[in-house]
Amino acid sequence: MAGPGNQNSQRKPTRREFIRASAAITATLAATNSPFGIKAYAAAELSHSPLFLPPFLSRPTERSIFISALNNNQPSEAVIEVRKENATDWERRGPAQKVPEYAFFNWDVPNLSPAARYEYRVLVKRASDETFASASNGSFRTQRKGPASYKAVLITDPHTGTFAETTGPVQTLDKVIRNASQENAEFVLALGDNVAWAGSREYAQTNSRGAVSAYALYRKHIGPLTQNCPHFGIIGNWAGESGKFPEASIRMISGVRQTFLPNPNHETYPQGGSEREDYYAFSWGDVLYVMLNVQTYSKPSKPDQLPSLMADVNTIDEWTIGEAQMKWLEKTLQHATERFRFVCMHHPAGGNAGDVPNTLYGRGGARACNTGEQVRIHNLMKKHKVQIFFYGHDHVFVDDIVDGIHYALPGSCGAPWKFTKEETGYERFWPDSGHARLDVTPEKATVTFINLEGKEIHNFSVLPA
Repeated sequence: MAGPGNQNSQRKPTRREFIRASAAITATLAATNSPFGIKAYAAAELSHSPLFLPPFLSRPTERSIFISALNNNQPSEAVIEVRKENATDWERRGPAQKVPEYAFFNWDVPNLSPAARYEYRVLVKRASDETFASASNGSFRTQRKGPASYKAVLITDPHTGTFAETTGPVQTLDKVIRNASQENAEFVLALGDNVAWAGSREYAQTNSRGAVSAYALYRKHIGPLTQNCPHFGIIGNWAGESGKFPEASIRMISGVRQTFLPNPNHETYPQGGSEREDYYAFSWGDVLYVMLNVQTYSKPSKPDQLPSLMADVNTIDEWTIGEAQMKWLEKTLQHATERFRFVCMHHPAGGNAGDVPNTLYGRGGARACNTGEQVRIHNLMKKHKVQIFFYGHDHVFVDDIVDGIHYALPGSCGAPWKFTKEETGYERFWPDSGHARLDVTPEKATVTFINLEGKEIHNFSVLPA
């Protein structure tokens, strides 16, 4: 096990440098007629592909999947075709979609077979073209039910949008995505702080430009993975959806997120969730995954008297998932029939770190199981035989156990700040960047921590309930 500290060769940017770099990215955006300002963002990028952003897979069910891609700098038409793995003929799904420059193609692909692997391809025709030509392709598997063997991957905290292209943190993210792509996983769980931009933690947003830039960059860099691996995301501190902001600001930024990173909503799966796609649950094989949002519903009692702009709450007790989400969580766990049950949240609804500021910031993982609302969540997990609580936020690999529940943090995949024992309070952790692999079989589920060099640095297994 590595000791505390950053093992990356790049020097860690200071907070002042972080704010300056983020401001520079945001300053490149200008007002446009595009609803999300994507034209201004994209105009600064060079791409000869008919697609500015590659296909992105989300909301896979037994019978369907959602695929989106962003058109490039000309009005275009596009169609999507699918075929079962090893089949010969392609099947075109639906009529051609016509969109202007820098607009999204969105496809709901229905009438698929359960637990089946499919190939797909996107064909695009620009105004100057006579015929459709292949622009991108990939593959996916539809949702499994019942005992099965498969792989998933977990990533967290790239803070995409914070760092200039070609810098160390972006190179780290790209390497993690390459490593994760080689796992041949059936989906990816992204545990928050997927994006960040200047002021997204501190201030309510007056426009969507910073969010558009950050989310577009995230889509660009995660593309090699999510072209073949459906994405399930959760909300982090830097996503611009903190409960300390006015509702109008939260809704605006939520709209950008739902456009760039569509999640399941309250109707996608039988477990239900949020219409805003910020919390939900789904099963895959014999595993229930519950994806929670601790950010948006934590509203400080005195938002004008927060200890600093970086703070989200005044006291630990103000971290909350909200009563509606809590009742939904309790119902979801109560009715679970899956033998493996995993809960995911960006950080506990409490805090117990190495010092007071980081405790208030929600750090500490398993150390925080007996603080604030995390007590209630922990007791629910214990009662309903949840085996793993996956989280992010602290930027190091962690595996601690309380009452038989693993509090597991899969490192970080871009953010260079590797917090120390003095900040987090962790007695055992690995400061490497990387990802986690989840191997599920009917007999057990195994989590393996994998660093940037592809080395397995730790693993643990849990048995079915």
